[in-house]
Amino acid sequence: MEEDDPVVQEIPVFLSQALSEHLYIYQYPVRPANRDWRDVKVTNASVKPKNQLVRMEIGLNTYSDKYCASKGEQIALNTDGSQESRYIKDKERERSQYFRNGIMDKIVYESSKPCTETQHYAVALLQDKELHCTPIKGILQLRPSYSYYDKQDKRKVDKSKDENSDDEEKEPEPQQVTVKFARVETDVAKKAREKSYESISQRIADEPWYDAMWKHSDTDHADLERMKLFSATVQDGSSLTLGPAEYISTLVPQLNDEAEMAPPKKLTLQDQIKEILIDAKLMTFNELLKLARSEDGQVSEAALLTALGGAACCVRGVWAPRSQELYVRAAPAPPRLMCAARDHVLYLFTQHAYVDRRKITAAVRLPPQEVLEILRSVAKYNPRTGWELLLPPDTAFEAKYPDVVQRQNLYWEARQRQFNEMLIGENVPKRQRKKSQRDSVSSDTMMSPKPRNNSVSEEDSDRKRHKNKSATGSGKRTRNISSSSGHDAT
Repeated sequence: MEEDDPVVQEIPVFLSQALSEHLYIYQYPVRPANRDWRDVKVTNASVKPKNQLVRMEIGLNTYSDKYCASKGEQIALNTDGSQESRYIKDKERERSQYFRNGIMDKIVYESSKPCTETQHYAVALLQDKELHCTPIKGILQLRPSYSYYDKQDKRKVDKSKDENSDDEEKEPEPQQVTVKFARVETDVAKKAREKSYESISQRIADEPWYDAMWKHSDTDHADLERMKLFSATVQDGSSLTLGPAEYISTLVPQLNDEAEMAPPKKLTLQDQIKEILIDAKLMTFNELLKLARSEDGQVSEAALLTALGGAACCVRGVWAPRSQELYVRAAPAPPRLMCAARDHVLYLFTQHAYVDRRKITAAVRLPPQEVLEILRSVAKYNPRTGWELLLPPDTAFEAKYPDVVQRQNLYWEARQRQFNEMLIGENVPKRQRKKSQRDSVSSDTMMSPKPRNNSVSEEDSDRKRHKNKSATGSGKRTRNISSSSGHDAT
């Protein structure tokens, strides 16, 4: 608000909910604005509550000098056909007639919905320097309906069919019949069909019209309904009682950067570091040194390093919260698996600048959505290279504290060995089978940093088999028999 724009008057605003679920606004786009509805006679009104449609029959003054009686009778004759005597009438036929009096004595208005998003609109009344607002349920536009022309066309078609039926019936010619089988409809096709114009039109046509009660605006019933537009009590719909600054602060709260939010002073240094890193995800050593506080004031670098060793982990010089602090409750995946998967991702970042999400998903054996959540917590996606850390590596910290970096590397290697053992333990059955003599490659060789060489050469295996075959007896020594002597013995 500008300073040279003073407040002229303050008006209390009240909100009424008495008619919020039943209040509609009627619009008449084709009716002249200078003609009101006080002298209009509504003969009938009906609604379709599911589709929110309204139908009104407005009576015409057939005795007016401006009304052409002959034209009105001709329209009624073309629509409903010839009328019977007034004293002999069929009730069923009378119900189906559009103009029951044999003359066009009404105009039908049917509604349409021009606006579907009406939650931001309201009807307001200003009285006694108080503004009372009521939310509206919908907006309807009523236009004249000329459906009797469709009835005229239908009568012409039926009449032509009756005339053709009087002719001699000819033997129908044989026609080829094609049989088609309906395909199984998918969910996507079903939703698209339900939103189509044909489906919506059929749904509207299937709903019947229900008679409604029309009350003129000058009646007592209308006055009672109009009183519901005012708030019942001043306390329920009280006007604003906050000052300008408090109102703005409540309406638009101040946004604070997560990295700038200092934890409470009563917490220990390790708890402070945990809360800061959980909110910020990744931070450098210098940023943590600025935010951490102790009872004496600024925290020393040695104290901060000691606290970081028990509360955080280091990846390429950048500090992150430990996985045990993030996944403490049961989620779509067990906390143990989530911690192991996150530690595996951080270990890969200590070895490589970029990682591949598909390879990580295959290694950790978690749903793709969970893997993506883990990556987004510590990395960002680069379309040219792949996933990289949220912050660039802190080479200055690595050069200044090489012993800290070395201890962190040993920590990551230990976590990776635990991760490999966990996956291998899931693959190995409880009952160990006899080791196969064939060379095999297991999944643990891909996860372990060192290759394994447990295979047996073919030469050694042949020598052992030949030795077993040549040995005879139980518990006795036999001398070796050469191949030539064995051949002679046979």
